[in-house]
Amino acid sequence: MVQYVVTTKKAREKFARAHAGEITLPRITQIGFGNGGHDLAGNPTNPDDTVNQVSGEFLKKNIDSTFHPIPTTLRLVGILDFPEGNGQNVSACGLYDSDGDLVALKHFKPKPKDDETRLEIDWDEQF
Repeated sequence: MVQYVVTTKKAREKFARAHAGEITLPRITQIGFGNGGHDLAGNPTNPDDTVNQVSGEFLKKNIDSTFHPIPTTLRLVGILDFPEGNGQNVSACGLYDSDGDLVALKHFKPKPKDDETRLEIDWDEQF
């Protein structure tokens, strides 16, 4: 699967400040879904690390679950459930922290969403 993922500049600034002891790193709390992560031919585009919203965002919601498949990885799960986002071609998603800042963005080939489809995003942060 072709996809492009970027950690935003805002997130990298927060990592640097947290490692210096200047701030506490905010928790990731929400996932946004969008339809603007692809070009006219349906190919994923490279996300811009300076944006503050998911490309073509049509829904933002709380993360459904988190767990550690291995000690150095955090898996965040976001679900676009049956009644959500119908009629959209989902091609972007992103993670937001508790400050409301977009910290990571992913673009991929569009996935049509209808009321018979449940789309689950498993996003691994590897350290």
